[in-house]
Order: sequence, then structure tokens, then C-alpha cells
Amino acid sequence: MKKVLIFLCISQFAIAQIVIKGKVIDKSNNEPVSFASIGVKGRSFGTVCDENGNFELKVGTVIDSDSLKISAIGYLTKAIVMASAKNLNNEKISLNPASIQLSEVKVKPQKTVQKVLGNKNYNENVCMSFQGPEGSWKGAEVSIKANNKRNRLVFLEDFNFYIVKNLYKDSLTFRLNLYKEDKNGMPGENLLRKPIVFRTKIKEGVLTVNLKNYFINTDGDFFISLECLEEKIDKEIFCFSGALAGPSYVKMSTFADWQKIPFGGVDLNVTVSYQK
Repeated sequence: MKKVLIFLCISQFAIAQIVIKGKVIDKSNNEPVSFASIGVKGRSFGTVCDENGNFELKVGTVIDSDSLKISAIGYLTKAIVMASAKNLNNEKISLNPASIQLSEVKVKPQKTVQKVLGNKNYNENVCMSFQGPEGSWKGAEVSIKANNKRNRLVFLEDFNFYIVKNLYKDSLTFRLNLYKEDKNGMPGENLLRKPIVFRTKIKEGVLTVNLKNYFINTDGDFFISLECLEEKIDKEIFCFSGALAGPSYVKMSTFADWQKIPFGGVDLNVTVSYQK
């Protein structure tokens, strides 16, 4: 018998009162922005667009001065006051591409060593799963610190986690996020310049995402985060390995606040290379 530990994003219960529908597009070319994040800042109401930029967001109790936020990697974040957002009905919302300032190019040394950062020992006897607010689990995230040494420049090679059980017939969609550590020791700015969305049909075993073509590097500690892009994932049908010891960090929806959980670690890790 496998011991099951349910990973709970701290639950809140709200009755949906408003449904906001729309489509997020790139202002420069009118193309859809896939998997953009939409939500109310600091609240549990949030979701993620589909591949075609379409979304449906159920919102409970809010006030007119609250802001509906729309964000995507590579674009400027847009905010719409709820007094106006409540009236959106299948309208197009355009995002402006961000002008990315190119930082100093980090050239990977020819001679490097590799190391696994994060939780590298998979515990198949502990099942972790997502749980989000009522209405949509899209945008719920689980995260751990990589524990990279200060000032050690690392180049990310791949991302890994272990699927204990997957009884779904269709593929499941997830997003990998990598965050810098903010001044409060919580996930902050996203390190990525391109979104990393992947699908899996693996029934059991290690799932690996190749990161070499994303050219990700950092010289400080960072967070490894797995984001759910499914409407709901049944913990009895899908779960991945975790540990009883923590800490871990959770966010129940796209623009909710991060919360630190002292128990219930998550077995996420990345392989990095660096000059010794």
C-alpha cells in the first residue's frame, strides 16, 4: 500500500458570482498568447489561457477597485480594474511585447561538472498532487528551493520529477517556472525569457524536460516550480513523489500570494553544470 499525502494549496471557499471570458492576443501581430495567466492580485481567483489564448475566469466576492491582471513571459503585465473587467464578455485583451534588455552573455565553459539541485531522491511511497480553489486549478503551483551556492554560476541542463501514478488516458499539461529568491526568501522574479510548457502521458517513472535550448543560467539561489495547467487533477488518478519533510512553497492561483509550508517537500530537481 502506498502512503498518500495530499498536497494542499491552502483552500478557500467562494461561490462564483461573475464569469469573465476573453481572449489574450499579442498587440503587435494579433496572434493569440498561449497560456497567459489571468487573475485577481492577492486573491484566490485565477486561471490560465488555453493554447489559443482563450480563458474563462469565475470570480467570487471582489470590490470594484480590485485589479484583474494578465501576464505572460515576454509581455508587459496588463491590469484592468474590476469595475470594467466584470463586463468583459469574449472580448480580446491585447498585451504589449516587452522590450527585453539583453544582459551580459554568459558563455558556458568547455570543462564543467554536473550536479543535481533540489530533491534528487524520489520517494515513491509519498504521493503529492495539486489542489486549487473551487472552479479552476489552472495556475496552482508547488515549489522548492534549489539550494544553489551563492555566487556559483550554473547552467541548467534539465528538469526532473517522478510520477508515482498516472491513470489519465489523455496527456496532462504543466509549466515549469524558475524564480529568483526575493528579499523575503520567497519566489520572486521569473528567471525565464521563454515559457516552458510540456505535456506528458508517462504512467510511472522519471519525467525529464530538456532545458539546454533555453540557455538558462543564474549565479544565486532559485526556486524550482511546477505549475498545473489543467482544470483539475484528481489526486486518486495522478500524483508525483514527495517527502514528509519540507519546506515547500505553494501558490493556489496565478496572482495569489506565495505561502511557505514547513512540511510536505516536493521531489523536483534540475541538473546543472558549472565550472569547478
